[in-house]
Amino acid sequence: MKISELIGKKVLDDNANEIGKIQDIDINLKENTISEITINPNELSLRKVNFKITPEMVSEVGDYLLLNISKSEISKDNESKEVPDVEVVNPSELEERNTS
Repeated sequence: MKISELIGKKVLDDNANEIGKIQDIDINLKENTISEITINPNELSLRKVNFKITPEMVSEVGDYLLLNISKSEISKDNESKEVPDVEVVNPSELEERNTS
């Protein structure tokens, strides 16, 4: 299967609940392996929160990517990795940027 066929594929947990879609795949070219899969959840949020899973969490790949863990387990693993989709800047730094 080609990587391009995986991007955008729906991801289901072990209870067949839809988690989201595959957004990105990190590949280790030296070892010819997939190191991490990024899932974009189908949720509206002010914060951009993607889930990261490893190939060990994948049960099957077909019409869907089926996982062998639940959505709550993925959420727990990714809580510490949340990164806000904003840049916090000191107002004086903005003035310096605009004058240069």
